[in-house]
Amino acid sequence: MTYRPMQGAHYSYERRDSLALQLPGGATQVQQFNRTAYLTISMAPEGNAYRTTIRLDSLRQEAGGALPPDSLLRAEGTVWTGTVSAEGKVSDLKPDRTSGVVDQVGGSLPALFPVLPRGGAREGLNWTDTTQRALKADAFDATEHATTDYRAVKTDGRALVIETHTNFQRAGKGSQPTDPMQMTSQGVRQGTYRFGDGSVVSAEGADSAEMTITVPAVGQTVPVSQRATWKVNAIGQGSR
Repeated sequence: MTYRPMQGAHYSYERRDSLALQLPGGATQVQQFNRTAYLTISMAPEGNAYRTTIRLDSLRQEAGGALPPDSLLRAEGTVWTGTVSAEGKVSDLKPDRTSGVVDQVGGSLPALFPVLPRGGAREGLNWTDTTQRALKADAFDATEHATTDYRAVKTDGRALVIETHTNFQRAGKGSQPTDPMQMTSQGVRQGTYRFGDGSVVSAEGADSAEMTITVPAVGQTVPVSQRATWKVNAIGQGSR
């Protein structure tokens, strides 16, 4: 199994996030974000890799969601362009506009591309990949270091089932000019992919992380527990 060119493939990406902040004084504040992004992806050969475009066609959140409706509308139509290697490594993925919502969606897009071993994946193979990337994590400009173990466990029809286990660490600084903040985080990401006909057919997984936010100017530290679940589904593969 290897990646192949595609034109106009449609995907849904559902993500549910929960943040539990331990506030000074012992109170806990819980924030939840549940949303589904509908995406169109194209991958065209460029040297030994693929020139990739990802368009956010629409973005939906559950009733009572925390994101303002106008912020969702402004994010719709965003196009990210970048490179995906022959093995699925994403690099230089940049949007044509910026906003907090765009940052949230963009930080999750690499999950659409599991990294395959050189020469392709097949049942019974195990491999490991390490990555470093810059991302916008909540209110922080951060760098993530991640190590992912992959295992191709079985063939299901025309799809190869791949299980993943990732350990990641993040560190970053808040972008606000007053009372700068610092963040450190470490966590685990589990995923199961069905990969067939040159791209992901479906996937699901869960993230778990413990984050610490520090405001050095006032000597304040806030622990945050992060939990998330996500699902990816191909809803139309376009043309090859």
